[in-house]
This record gives sequence, structure tokens and C-alpha cells, in this order.
Amino acid sequence: MDKRAIVVKLGGSIISDKKVDFSYREEVVLALGSAIAASHERVVVVHGGGAYGHPLAKKFHLSSSSARPSPEGVSETRRAMFDLNAQVCDSLLIGGVRPYTFSPFPLLSAAGSKGVAWVNALLDAGLTPITFGDVVRGPDGFTIISGDTISRLLSRSLKASRCVFVMNVDGILDENGDVMSSIDKASARRLSGQVSSDATGGISLKVREALKMAASGTEVAFVSGFRPKEFSKALKRLSFHGTIVRVPSRD
Repeated sequence: MDKRAIVVKLGGSIISDKKVDFSYREEVVLALGSAIAASHERVVVVHGGGAYGHPLAKKFHLSSSSARPSPEGVSETRRAMFDLNAQVCDSLLIGGVRPYTFSPFPLLSAAGSKGVAWVNALLDAGLTPITFGDVVRGPDGFTIISGDTISRLLSRSLKASRCVFVMNVDGILDENGDVMSSIDKASARRLSGQVSSDATGGISLKVREALKMAASGTEVAFVSGFRPKEFSKALKRLSFHGTIVRVPSRD
């Protein structure tokens, strides 16, 4: 059995309804948590901001580019993310997962082997590390670091075998709205116009980060969170309904 970690990114659009501010899909997260617990895989969870983070990020002009929002905006947005994280953890606990929440900032600050050893120690103890998109202080002000980017950084540091992006659609859709069974650099170029209006880059960022992960040795899967059985298959590296980004051949 491959004992490398699997990073699961729970998209904000699956754990909440982005059309309804501060909504939360408890039953969906509970089903996904049950699937994670039943898989017996070493899973690290990252979740997005969805209907909690994005409305406040928009209100206070926070984005993944340089920004100088008000102290109120930073505090309000972070509080909302911690509120959402608490609900996600409650649902995962009911589903049989034992989450251990951490803000991404300490991990990203603990460069190299120290941060990796810390996460692996949590996994060895039977816990599921969980973090989320956050507001971080950079050299030019406060910015948002997206859950997609955190997933890529974690996948690289942990040498994860797979990263599973859990979405509100069945995978990456082509220009006709059909699910693409796989994607590579060439097909990704045709999708360059698919950019959502949220604060963190939308589908375009997910695809870019997925290609980087694959280049670093982590296979990537995109699957619908409304299909827990397909999510389970993606976790177990079985054939599933969705999109896959394979590690390029070194031949």
C-alpha cells in the first residue's frame, strides 16, 4: 500500500452555496467525511472560503494580489474562515474523521523538513490535518493565499501521491460543457478563458496548480462532491467519473 499522503481540497463551492452568503452544506461535508474515514488513507484536508470568505474578501477588497485592506477587513475575513472551519470540522468528526486544524501560516513559515515532519506526526497519530485559505501578511501588505495554492505547496512538501479537488461539478469542463476525462498543458491552454469572478482565481488557478503538482510528481483528480461514491474512488486511485491530471512520463 502506498503510504504517502493524499491532499483533499474541499472547494468553497461544494461546502457552501456561493450564491447564499454564509451558507453551509452540512450533509455534503458529512458524506465526504465518511468517505475519507472509510478510505483509511493518510489524508490532509484543505478547504476554501466559499460563502464565508469570498463575500468579505470582496467587501474589503482582499485578493491574492497585493492589497492594503483595513485592519477590520483582515480581522473580519479571518474570523469568517475560522467560523467556517469549525463547521467543517464538526461535520468531519460526525463522519468519523479526527481533524486537527491549523492555520496555513505556521506551516508555510516552517520551511523544509520541520513542517513536513510536523504534518506526518499528526498523520501517524491517526489525526487528519486540516487547513484553509487564509489572509497572510506579505512584503507589500495583506493578501489571500488560496486553498488551491496551499494544496499545491502541501502536495510538494509531503510528496503526496494524489491531490483530489472536490468541486460542485463533475470535473473540468471543456468549451462545450462536457467533462474532460484528462487534461494536460495543451488542453489547458484552450481553457484559459475560464476565470471566475472570485477572489482566488477560479478554475483557471486550479488547472494551473494541478499542472504544477503533476510536474512535481503528484497526480491530480477533479471530482464532484455531490457524488461521494466517485470521490471515494478518486481517493482509492480507482477509475472514477471526473478529470485526472497524470504525472508526465519521464521516458
